[in-house]
Amino acid sequence: MDPRRARGLPVPAEAQADARMFMRGGDTIRALKVILDATGYDLRQGRDIVYALVYDIEVPTGM
Repeated sequence: MDPRRARGLPVPAEAQADARMFMRGGDTIRALKVILDATGYDLRQGRDIVYALVYDIEVPTGM
């Protein structure tokens, strides 16, 4: 896992907000599902994004 890789992976703003909410509630699996469903990225990329959101690493919006 390397949350810094998420800096190059665009994710829609709404999916980022939803994933952050689930991570704050301790539901990592649901946060990961939100990201994967919104982006189509693989599991490793999704995990990097989810943890980037937790550690306040900027993830670009888009798609």
